[in-house]
Amino acid sequence: MDVQAQQRELARLYHAALRRPRWQQAVAFVVSLWTLAWIVGQFVAAPDGPTALGVLGQLAGRLGLTGGAWADRLTDTWQRSGGGFAVLGGLLWAATTERGQLPALLGWIAVMLGSERLGYQPAILLAVVTMAGFVVVLWLAALTSGRFVDRRNTLLPRDVVRAGVTAAALSAVVPLFAPAFFLTRLGNPYVTKAPYSRAPGQRGRPRIPEQAKPDDVPAPEQQP
Repeated sequence: MDVQAQQRELARLYHAALRRPRWQQAVAFVVSLWTLAWIVGQFVAAPDGPTALGVLGQLAGRLGLTGGAWADRLTDTWQRSGGGFAVLGGLLWAATTERGQLPALLGWIAVMLGSERLGYQPAILLAVVTMAGFVVVLWLAALTSGRFVDRRNTLLPRDVVRAGVTAAALSAVVPLFAPAFFLTRLGNPYVTKAPYSRAPGQRGRPRIPEQAKPDDVPAPEQQP
């Protein structure tokens, strides 16, 4: 696959991430802001960046909400747990598809909860390794299952790699969903869309009329 094809595929996945159901857009917007604040805080306030639950506690404090100590209590609870949340987050990332993007959001929440004990970098690394390891295991299994052509459902190496790349791209775009969604909504009124026509009674996506083929173009009349 050439560079232009890869760019078109990434652009298609980017638009697919924005075309969620409305309730998922609302959830994705909140999770994106939460995740983005957590990630940016690791670089701005390094090495003592805020925890994921600490971000919620600081937000509640700035909004003047009482009971901000709940974040500290939850942090103590999660810190006594193991790294299973990071592993679960990686598996949820691997389960992400174009039509099912909710696992990517749940995966980021699981990774952030797992980072309360492991830390930012170990939690992210463990989730990425879990996702990559899961895809590699399926790819190795696909090399063997490809011999059995009589099965209806089987694993194909190329399809496994494509599904893994799709899941990784859709999961990686979650922190950027909120700013991308805002910029897209802001720029839509100023974008000139290409003209199209819809046939009478036609449903579905509009289609640009096809140009006449050279053989269908009538030849010019010869002068006597």
